[in-house]
Amino acid sequence: MREKQLVTFRMAPKRSRRQRSEKEATIADGWRKSKLSESAISSLVGHRLLRPRSVVQWFSAEGHDRPYERVKEIVMFKSFVERGLGIPIYDFFRGLLFFWGIQLHHLTPTSILHIFIFVHLCEAFLGIYPYFDLFKSLFFLNPYPIFSNVATVGGANLELRSEMEGRYILYTPRRQIGDWRAEWFYIDNHAPSLPDRVPGPPKQCHEWFHHGYIQVQEEELLQQIAVLKNKGVTGAMVAFSWLGRQI
Repeated sequence: MREKQLVTFRMAPKRSRRQRSEKEATIADGWRKSKLSESAISSLVGHRLLRPRSVVQWFSAEGHDRPYERVKEIVMFKSFVERGLGIPIYDFFRGLLFFWGIQLHHLTPTSILHIFIFVHLCEAFLGIYPYFDLFKSLFFLNPYPIFSNVATVGGANLELRSEMEGRYILYTPRRQIGDWRAEWFYIDNHAPSLPDRVPGPPKQCHEWFHHGYIQVQEEELLQQIAVLKNKGVTGAMVAFSWLGRQI
């Protein structure tokens, strides 16, 4: 006869509030209700900052508390479009998202401005494709607002390295951009597409802060930027250049 054994049952330990919130994160977390009307989106088209609806299939999200789940559309912010982000997404920009392991809505408007001033500076002023190693030497991604509490929307803020301030073109982004998180809409995820949205804030990794060694080629490009600075080229001038060319 098999010997009987006493079996005891233990209750699972209670999860902390933080553990519960992490496990139960949804797409809704961190989003603001959209207040961007269809006419406001149409004004972007009128200013030739956004392509027509018939081309890129955008539509309003006014009144939506959060983005739809399990759909393929991109969530686009009005302030991103105003700072140079267009559809289809530029290859260099898409590569940055994959390198950092983040999604479009994790960035801030200032981050978009930094990226597209750099892109246009390379293409229109230096006459080269955007150079990734130079970009890493100039910028790093910083958690926002603080390391211990990263925002779901706008939780990754691109910043110019302090030691490079004297070697890059001059401009001062606006610190206050209004209620930009409440000005979003949908647009088709055109190929080559961006990854599907996932819940939660961006996850920090080594690549956010990675600083490549400045090699001969990067040093030569920095010297060319110094020449442009001496000629009076600023970030505002680069931004007006891409707006004027409608790029």
